[in-house]
Formats: sequence, C-alpha cells, structure tokens
Amino acid sequence: MRVYFLLLCVYSVASVSDKESELESKRRTVLEQLTKTRTVLLDGYHLVTRQIATDVHMFRSYRTVSVIFYPIMRDVTDARFTFQSEELHLNNIGSCEPQDVVINIKRASYPAVNPDGYDFPKDFLDPASRDKIHTIEIYSDGKNRTHSIKNPRPGNWYALVYIKWEDPRTQKVEQQGLVADCNTILYTDLQVKREDEIELIDCYNGLTIDSADIPANFKCMSLDNASPISFNITVTNTSNSSNILFRVQALSLPTEDEHLITCAFDPKLNNIQTITFIPNPISWHYIQVEPIQNTSKYADCESYYYRTDIEETDNHTVLDLMRDDKGRFFTFEYGLPTTDVQDATSLINITSNEIKSVRFKVNQFIDIGGNLAIEASLLMSLKYYMGYRREMKKGALLGFTQENQFYRAVICLDIGHTSIPLETGHCKYNDKVKPALFVLNSTDSESIYEKTIIPYPDSGTWYLTSRLFCDEVVCPCRTSHNGTKYYVDAEAADKEGENLSGEFTNYTREGETNCNATLVLSISSTSCLNGRCSNHGNCLLNTFGGLVMSFCSCSAGYGGWDCSDDSRMDSRMYMLIAVLLLTLSNLLFFVSIYVAIIRLYYTEAMMYAFTMVFSTFYHACDAPAQVAYCITRGNILQFGDFYCGIMSFWVTLLAMSVIGDKLRSSFQLIGAIVIALLTTWNMHSFVAFMLPVAVGVFVLLLSWFLDYRKTRSMSYHRSYYTRHLPFGIALVSVGLICYAFLQTEQNYKIIHSIWHAIIALSVVFLLPDVKREGSPNPFLPSSNYCKLPFRRIFSRSPAPATPGNQS
Repeated sequence: MRVYFLLLCVYSVASVSDKESELESKRRTVLEQLTKTRTVLLDGYHLVTRQIATDVHMFRSYRTVSVIFYPIMRDVTDARFTFQSEELHLNNIGSCEPQDVVINIKRASYPAVNPDGYDFPKDFLDPASRDKIHTIEIYSDGKNRTHSIKNPRPGNWYALVYIKWEDPRTQKVEQQGLVADCNTILYTDLQVKREDEIELIDCYNGLTIDSADIPANFKCMSLDNASPISFNITVTNTSNSSNILFRVQALSLPTEDEHLITCAFDPKLNNIQTITFIPNPISWHYIQVEPIQNTSKYADCESYYYRTDIEETDNHTVLDLMRDDKGRFFTFEYGLPTTDVQDATSLINITSNEIKSVRFKVNQFIDIGGNLAIEASLLMSLKYYMGYRREMKKGALLGFTQENQFYRAVICLDIGHTSIPLETGHCKYNDKVKPALFVLNSTDSESIYEKTIIPYPDSGTWYLTSRLFCDEVVCPCRTSHNGTKYYVDAEAADKEGENLSGEFTNYTREGETNCNATLVLSISSTSCLNGRCSNHGNCLLNTFGGLVMSFCSCSAGYGGWDCSDDSRMDSRMYMLIAVLLLTLSNLLFFVSIYVAIIRLYYTEAMMYAFTMVFSTFYHACDAPAQVAYCITRGNILQFGDFYCGIMSFWVTLLAMSVIGDKLRSSFQLIGAIVIALLTTWNMHSFVAFMLPVAVGVFVLLLSWFLDYRKTRSMSYHRSYYTRHLPFGIALVSVGLICYAFLQTEQNYKIIHSIWHAIIALSVVFLLPDVKREGSPNPFLPSSNYCKLPFRRIFSRSPAPATPGNQS
C-alpha cells in the first residue's frame, strides 16, 4: 500500500512538472512566432524601434503598468506607431476573451493619468496646461492598429500600456486552475518619415528666396538669450507669385495647430517683410514658406514688424539656478547659488520695471519619475505676519504691505522658453496666451503664497518668469473678513466726497508707478509627495526596462495619486462587520473539534483547532488597516491558513479510510511534508489543493474496496452511509462551489464566511464514529467518557513480551 502511495505521489509531482514545462514551451512557441513575424515597412519610412512581446496587466496602480520608450530624432514629419495585442492561452481550460488595452503616449516624460477615475489633488498642475497625451485604445484580438503624429518634436517619448481599469469590487475572485490562464501581450514598433530637403540658414541674417522655389523649409539655431528675433524675408521674382504663408515653430516643423508665428502677405505689394518673434533659447527653429490662396484667416505679416507687446522684454534678466542633489531617487532642489547646505530656497528681488526669469534643468530618465513641487510667496514685513494690523490715516483704515505698497506678482512657468507675464494674470508667448502659474496679491492675505505640484515633470530646461505690477489707481481701501483681506475699489475713488459706511472715510491714496518686492521661491523634487503617501500607503518604485518611476501603493479603501481620496472607502462599521463575519465564522470549528474529541480523533481535533486559529487571525490581519489586527506578519498567517486548511481535508479523508493506525500515521506525516511543499510552491494554485484531496479520496475508496472484498460487509454503521456521509458530501460540494465559483470582491466576506461554516460543519457528518464501544449517540460523548483516568492519556505503551519474561 505504501509503495502504491509513493508511486502515486511521484507520478503526480511529475505530472505537475510536465504541465509547467508544457505551458512554458507553449509560451515560447507563441513568442517565437511573434518574433519571426516580419514588420511591415512603409515606403519612405525608417524603422526606429520595436518591442516584440510586452506583458500587459490590468491597471491597479502604476505598479501594474508597462512602459515603452520611443526615441524620435529631428526633422521628422510623421511618426507612425503600430500596435498589435493578443491573448496567450496558457492552459487548456476555457477560452481567452479580448481585453481592452489602453496606450497613453507623451513626450519628455511618463504620462500622468488616473485610469481609476480618482481626481488629482488640488495642488496638482492642470494636466490640460501640459503637453498633450495621446490615448489609443485597442483590443487584444491580434489585429494591427496604427497611430500617427504629424511633425512630432524630437526627444524621448514614453508610452504607458495597461488593460482598462475595472472596479475590483465587481470583479470575480477566480481560483487558479479552474479558469482560463490568459496573458495579454503587446507588439509595437515606431516608424518615422523625415524631411530631407530642409535648408540651413542663419536666424539673425534673414532669408532671400525666389518665388519659384516656394514651397520650401528652412531651419536655424537661436542664441542663448530671450531677446526677440527680427527675421527678414525677401521674395524675388514676384511677378507671377501668389500670396505667401509664413510659419515658424521651435524644435519641429510647424503645423496648423503647433506654431510660434503664422502670418500671410502678398509679395507683389511688399516683397520684404520683417517678422519679429520670441525664440526658444539654444533651439532649432523651423521656418516654412508656402503659397496660399485664401489669407482671410491669417494675420498680416506686417503686423509683426513693430510689436509693442514684446518691447517690454528689453529689461529681461535670466538667472541660472544651482542644483542640490539629495542622493535618493528623484530627490533634489534648485535655488540661487549659496553656501548654505541646509536650504536652497531662493530670495529674488523684483521690481516693476523689469522681467526676471530663473531657469533649471530636469534631466531625462533620472529626474522624470518623481513629483516636482514649486512654491512661491511674497516676503512681507514682520507686522504683516503679526495679526494683519492696519494703519490709520484720517479715520480711514488702510490695508498695508511692505512700506504701504500695493502690488501683485505674476509668475509664468514654461519649458524651453520664457513668456511675458501680463497684468491680467496671463502669460504671453508670441501669439499664445495662457493663465499664469501664480498670481500673488499683496492686498489679499490668502494669495501671498501659492504652491503647485507637477507629477512626472518633463525633461528639459524650465523657466519661471516673474513680473511685478503696481497698484496705479487712487482708492480708499475697503476691508472684509475682519480685516484679513484687503481690496482696491477703483470705482469708489471716482466718487469724491461720498461718505463711506462704517469705518471708512473719503480718504484716498495715490497709486504707485514704481514698486519692488522680494519673492521667496522653492523648487524641489521627491518621490511620491514628499516621499510619502498621506499616511495611507507606501511610496514604491516601478522599474521597467531600466526606466524608473515612483508611485503610491494605497491601503485598502484609499486611492488617488497620494492615497488621500477616501471617497470609495466603506464605513468603519461596514468594515468591522466584514472582518467579524470572516473571523467569527471560524468559531464553528469548535463543533468540529468537539465531535472529533468525543469520537476519539485527537490528531484531527488538533488540526481543526490550528485551522480555526490561523484562519481567524489571518482574516483579522488581512482586513483594512482601520480595523486590522495582526499578531505576526501577514504572510506567516496566510501560509498557516492555507496549509492547515488543506491538512484538515487530508487528515479527515485518512480518518474516513479503513487503514491501520501505523499506516495512517505514516500517511499523515507524508501528507504534512508534501502539502507544506505545495503550499510554499503556490498556495493559490488549484493543484496545491486538488492533489492532496485527490490522493486522499483515492486512498479512501481503495481502502473501502479492499476491506469490502475481504469482509464482504461495510466497515461502518448503515446510518453512516445512508444519512451522515451523503449529507457531509453535499455540504462539502456546496462549500467548494461557493469557494470556487461564486466569490466576488464585493460578496467575498459573505460567501467566504459561508465557506468557513460549511466546511466546519461537514466534519460533523464525515468523521465515522467507530472508535467508541457500543452504539452511543454520534453527537454526544459516551457515558463513561469523563470517567477515564487522566493519567492514561500520558501512559507508556505496553512493552511487547520477550522470551526472557515468559515463565
């Protein structure tokens, strides 16, 4: 019998090993087929890069995303991305349904997205103000999809790939080995088309072109300053020339939507044009000249000859900041050069008659995986911070700032170039106008400080441009909010002699035309948010093909970029009820322990007790952090729960078998070792559960068959076969169906608690009551059970008789 059992174990382990080898061989075959698939090369395109088989997973956090890197060179007119996704079926169970695969592509940094629907924290920079994220959705059905980007800017482009997010609370809990084992993979390549006919010119010497050579493309390099370029273009032989469209763009060829300047002119009327624009410092600029018929929707190029809006850049200073590295991933600061090793905060003096910019560099690869924080504040007088006291003049309360100046600072943020801060709180860069990053107002105590956070900052040179605007109106200064806010009321100033209500008089103050202030500026980068995740998660790193990014892994119930969003968290009472269901349902094992003891199954009773203890404390530890209680590490409790659960099935099947105590003890020991190995190998695998159960059922049926063939009678009482055993099998069947097929994340606490209860109660009907003498009630102890001397439990087994002891 032992030999048969050992052979069965060896065969089972060999079968598992053969199955793993078969799955690995199948995967290699599919990957080899993908590798041998010829990439379709397009005419006139150059294949830059490709990735054959990228694993794609369901989005749960940035831990589960795959990252793809695409390098794009200069002078590219079309970048064509090709994607093909399909499912690898790694077992012979069921079939694989195509998944909805999402690809987010962005230049210069990883796309900062929230596929799970959480909002970004309030201090985060508006994603709409950053570079566009191209989003492509495909199905993993093996079909090719392409996405084209016209005239892309050169540099490193990054793609995030993941299966579209689904609410985990509605997903089914699937048991390994019972459902199809599917793996989504992605093939991708990048092919680019370059413009070879681009003539190199000097940005500062202008261009002379014959009308017969139009259309034409040119490029030139700008100097390292923010001064405007006055570009002269002269068109010759204009007798048969049509209207001309002139476009300029930095870094890439211009398009209808992406350009610095677009204007049109008629060379027959004026063949010499001077077009002024603000360049990107030390960058290639592309100039496109082409004929056009309808010029109604374009500005006249003569309007760019004399531009009053950029005359203000004459007094423009650019300062380079010092980098202060902290020696950790994505952790650094920038500030004005200083000998202070503790703080890199910058104090920048600004006046109303100048524009001042500071610039710093975010390096590719090593800096883009963190979060960049920019903080700015106006440095006010000491009395400003000590209760907002105000000055009294002629009975009028005046809000004050440093030396009674009223002003506001407008701060712009740009990458690769500077822009001009406007008094309206906007920033202008050539023809583009956008909201300013910060508007700091000295007359409002709530807006002297602002902060923004940029997740995954773009690589490149960043510019922070500040400009000070004075209060040039004559006004009485109204107050509100108990004097904590101060406003300028220009309309009231026109009503001389009007008696202002309350604490105000008709006193007026002359406005200022020149003012100055000190700007406090802090620029820093950290992993996650200050290296933390709102105390509700862990700051981790995701590495993929040498690319590294930081992200927050949130505790149960929390979400969002920094784990601060608890909008989907269950109430504390709900979580407490759930953990009580999962833990207290194990108390039904007391019934199993009681029945095992009164029927003299002491080994089995101990196994049920260990199962109850480990399952109870594992589920108490696996609960949400708000209600969790761990007596030791969770992985230890999890191992004990799975191991003792499978062992309970094993010892119960052996107890039902008709075998001797010595053979049963041997089987129990062998099972303990094999089950420990299987649980360590993969406790979630269906094989780890079914292999011991299948062997146990085989031993059970074989022992019953051999016993019946030998005795021609059933080993147990008739009622066991007609009532107890069928009811026990029915309970186990219902429990297994609940465990394997009915569990979802939402009903897990209920279905799994039912599983605990059913398995605990099934033991009552499965353990045969054959060790006791007579025919007592199977659910009650025998009449003399408690009369057994306690010392007999620990008594030595009787020694076998020897020839020397025989008389």
